[in-house]
Amino acid sequence: MNDCQDKIKDLISEYISCAKYMCSLLKDNFDVQGEKLLRLWKLNLIPKEGSIANEIKYNFHGGGCYFEFENGTIDIDFGPDGRCDGVDPYKLYDFLETTNHKRHVDLLDKRRFFDLFNQLIEKKYIVCPGWYPNPSLYYLKMTSH
Repeated sequence: MNDCQDKIKDLISEYISCAKYMCSLLKDNFDVQGEKLLRLWKLNLIPKEGSIANEIKYNFHGGGCYFEFENGTIDIDFGPDGRCDGVDPYKLYDFLETTNHKRHVDLLDKRRFFDLFNQLIEKKYIVCPGWYPNPSLYYLKMTSH
């Protein structure tokens, strides 16, 4: 793997870590451990939007949730069983742009970014299993369902 491929792999790991952290904060805030956040919102058991720990804003949408925090934003889509470790390349690029990842500055060229993302697909580092409710999400290959 070249240096830029390693950087995009690191970015994917950072995105997944951030997504899991934000979902964990939301679950803690509403004391709903073990529950599926998307289901709770659609049943009106938690509000569509609001603020949680340290002024992190959240807003549910369609099949996911958008978070705005001091150092940037992350928009996640939920996978099966409430998973939040799926990656959409466009949302990953937005995460890169908004979160001030200075060590990933060479990924900011959009064409290069998507070329590198596609290389990871070709190398089967990430796979798109087509899982409901968001069948276009990519997951790390070592992640199983």
